[in-house]
Amino acid sequence: MTDPEVEIFWPSSLPSDPATEAQGLLHEAGIHTTCMLRPTRRGAADVVLVLVTTAVLEPFLRTLFQGLAEEAHRGLRTFVDRLLARSSKSQKAPEELVIQASEGGRITFTTNLPDQAYQQAVDLDARDGRWAWDAQRVMWVPV
Repeated sequence: MTDPEVEIFWPSSLPSDPATEAQGLLHEAGIHTTCMLRPTRRGAADVVLVLVTTAVLEPFLRTLFQGLAEEAHRGLRTFVDRLLARSSKSQKAPEELVIQASEGGRITFTTNLPDQAYQQAVDLDARDGRWAWDAQRVMWVPV
């Protein structure tokens, strides 16, 4: 597997500090990361897209986020929380974070996911599927 690169596409309607901080986290872990602002479409939700240049997300998630924390799922949670957090109660934040592989596999994260979601996400084989957390079934499901 070649070294992954990451592009963070951040909604321009939101303060960019969380994106800059997340980019810094990835740089510290040795991942080449670019952060770009993108215009928000009228009526569309503010969604952050993290595009990785690797076909398979599972090894990327495990390798990258293992470098950010002792356990990969904790590093993933730190990264997602950083991007979805509000700086203050009056500030808007993204509604979702989508991590997508260049081949199309994607996992959609939202706020307040349980620790179990992050534990499962680092082992999820998301080659070309689209996955969302199902709170009732307590598992990632294809959408």
